[in-house]
Amino acid sequence: MTGTNLFYEPIPFEFIRTFEEKPQLIVTVNDVPAVCHNLTCDFTYIETPASMIDSFTYDLSTRVLVLTGTELSNVTEDIEHVYFAQNHCTIDWTTDDNSTLTCTLDEDPTCGEHIPILTTRFGIIPVNETVSAESIACVLTTVYPNSNLNLLGGDNLTFTGSLLPTALSTSTVSIKFNDPDQTICTP
Repeated sequence: MTGTNLFYEPIPFEFIRTFEEKPQLIVTVNDVPAVCHNLTCDFTYIETPASMIDSFTYDLSTRVLVLTGTELSNVTEDIEHVYFAQNHCTIDWTTDDNSTLTCTLDEDPTCGEHIPILTTRFGIIPVNETVSAESIACVLTTVYPNSNLNLLGGDNLTFTGSLLPTALSTSTVSIKFNDPDQTICTP
């Protein structure tokens, strides 16, 4: 040893223990160990009611979504968000018996097969497995160019319409033509 300083290896967080009356957690943020304030990473287990979405209806003309189920929260502050057809849904009202929640989509829906996602402060409320997805159709008004296309591909096509996906990163889009000799059209 040539210097006056000693070097000690860091002590892993899992070796640091304190006396706590509540269960403690080891916390990581982006795979980096984190230290909680005053070394208190405790939690409280809260048993939530057996919430379930049993059915839903959606009206395309008014953009109104109605969820029906059991033990849906009637406290708006407990509901983090309702998401349907790739859009946020603003809550209009809930019933006092926790069975119905009504909301209006902030924007037009995206075409496809959709089931609502209700998230409360306790987590995502499950949807009954018997519930069928709502089918929302895309509306195409024009395709340009629409004549003299090369069967081998290479033409750039522009589709215009409504309820089309706004982001290919969150939507799966497939385009098919009636011609048996068609080439694949990649969005």
